[in-house]
Amino acid sequence: MADDDELLTIGEVAKLDGVTTKALRYYDAHGILKPEVVDPRTGYRYYSPDQVLELDVVRICLATGMPLDSLERHRLEDGTLDWRGVLRASRARVDDEIARLRKQQTSLNDYLEEIVRKAQTPEDGVVSSDLQPTWLAAKPWAYNQPFAIKRYLRTMAELRNAMREADATPLLRRGILIDHLHERAWAYHQFDPQGAHDGPYRFDESITVLNPAGGPAQSMAIERDRLSQCFDEGAAMTMRDDPEQWPHATMTEIWGSRASRGRVSIRYSRHRCAV
Repeated sequence: MADDDELLTIGEVAKLDGVTTKALRYYDAHGILKPEVVDPRTGYRYYSPDQVLELDVVRICLATGMPLDSLERHRLEDGTLDWRGVLRASRARVDDEIARLRKQQTSLNDYLEEIVRKAQTPEDGVVSSDLQPTWLAAKPWAYNQPFAIKRYLRTMAELRNAMREADATPLLRRGILIDHLHERAWAYHQFDPQGAHDGPYRFDESITVLNPAGGPAQSMAIERDRLSQCFDEGAAMTMRDDPEQWPHATMTEIWGSRASRGRVSIRYSRHRCAV
């Protein structure tokens, strides 16, 4: 126990640490930070200097979002708190929040890159490039059939939910992938596999995970009055291609593509990426 001249009143502790006396009384009542001494005659609370540091630890843990009530699960049989357990639980909350923010950062960067891509499109609208390897969460789609907008939107919602459940970070690109060579197609949504905690992904059996390896591609924008018209035109362009020369095609929604005149556009890419 500290000497009486080293003890601090509740008001002094409040001023030193920028906390309210009400909060200190609350911590005392709930056994989180009990004063070193309580005057039995006046009821005044007195704290030792080392308890100022202990208060800092309390505030750091609470700042992670740990509810006060959850501290009870870390209470030992003698009524004191297991600070090792409290700190570990707080650190775990911080680690989870960092992971969540990194996933959000990945998605935001991908959206920003889409703005750059649109700004760099040449005047003739055709872009020749080598597509990079990517990861797609996908579901089978009708091959060479009229585009069904409501079914497409429902499928995108299902893919988005599947990525959330699989702890995979969704990226911007979503649309239709056509395997012209084998006469099949998928509705897809791109994701970043590195964001998952327990491996690259863990989708349920209803999801097909595709990992196109990348390769030569030619891309252009298709602009029409409605989204369904864009996809139908892209599918028609694919059917006119030689599947041996251009075995695959993707039709991708372009974020922010609606023009003032009300028309919308998608990005059509024919490519040789192995699917």
